[in-house]
Amino acid sequence: MTEQFQFDRYDALIFDMDGTLVDSMPLHLDAWETTSTEFGLPFDREQLNAYGGIPTRKIVSILAEQHGLEIDVEAFARRKIALYMEQIDQARVFPQMWELVRQHHGKVPMGIGTGSPRDQAERILKSTGLDAYISVVVSADDVSNHKPHPDTFLKVAEQLGANPANCLVFEDTPIGIQAGKAGGMATVLATEGELQLV
Repeated sequence: MTEQFQFDRYDALIFDMDGTLVDSMPLHLDAWETTSTEFGLPFDREQLNAYGGIPTRKIVSILAEQHGLEIDVEAFARRKIALYMEQIDQARVFPQMWELVRQHHGKVPMGIGTGSPRDQAERILKSTGLDAYISVVVSADDVSNHKPHPDTFLKVAEQLGANPANCLVFEDTPIGIQAGKAGGMATVLATEGELQLV
């Protein structure tokens, strides 16, 4: 699975978290569906999946504008996050990604650049055991310009002391791939552990 990529030639491996390293996207989407129904916001699972990497509040604002609706963004975000947090410990690392992380631990610096708030990211890393392997995490709380801007991934590279031009970003959405490319990094589309250079 991983031989063709020669991961050890990179300065750093940088992972998105939700949907890339861990199977948490269905949990997010279930919380979105319930909250959307409660707030009268049309729900499109595929569209929301594509927005992975963008913080909840920003997505609510985008969707409300698209549908011409007045929605209390803060109340919506609080409710969605509360529902998600009830299920968060169900998130699991994709088996192929676990293999990749364990194989390169101590050989190639690794970090996470996520659109999730820091408390959610840390909760997932702790509950899955990833925190023993990856110590550098840049969350939505740490940057102003979120994906598709490159700031999240550039900050991970900076904290790892890596040259962005020689970093490899793992992402599961077009928005995330765009962010990696905008940072001048090589990108891999990671779909449930299956990898494809893009």
